Amino acid sequence: MSVVASLLAPVGQVRLPGRPRDERVDRAIVDSTLQLIADVGPSALSMEEVATRAGVSKATLYRRFATKDDLVVAALASLNELLPTELPIGSARDVLVYLIDIWCGGQPDSLSAQLFPRVFAHARSNPRMFGSFYDNVLEPRRDVVRGAIRRGIARGEFRSDTDIELLTTLLIAPSVYTAQVRAGGRDCAPQAMAADFVDAVLAGFTISK
Repeated sequence: MSVVASLLAPVGQVRLPGRPRDERVDRAIVDSTLQLIADVGPSALSMEEVATRAGVSKATLYRRFATKDDLVVAALASLNELLPTELPIGSARDVLVYLIDIWCGGQPDSLSAQLFPRVFAHARSNPRMFGSFYDNVLEPRRDVVRGAIRRGIARGEFRSDTDIELLTTLLIAPSVYTAQVRAGGRDCAPQAMAADFVDAVLAGFTISK
């Protein structure tokens, strides 16, 4: 089963005998949902429009998801397919640059750069959806960054008393903020790339040789 198919499988549901689920349908549902989130945001998105764009019946959609929030979070979680399953070889700094570059979504017009501002904007109006988004989408990304920091501490690249949670947040927050601003057509850090954010933050945690 692919990552997308596993995300779309309802939690706790036992698969019955019969024809296996068509992963092309799963992919169409995910792609349609992500595009609608980028276009109109999670609140304005409708199950009917997702079904229409995906070329499936509403019954097919509701067999996979009981609520719109479940659909939105599962579709967003599919973005975790881009996360590395193992940390790349290299210094902690180089690995973090690589990870933050993934987090930033590359270019302002990338899908994640369009999606995340939409979801963050609904954090207060839909805390249940945002909480699920945080647990299923943001936490896996934070955990990969934590792994790189722990490896840097173990290798003596960072101070032994480094606050892992604080450093993780300091690395991610500026890049996410900048990506959101750039998605809106402005640039609060002209020409700054992932390496610039990482180097600025790590200056306070790196052990001088």
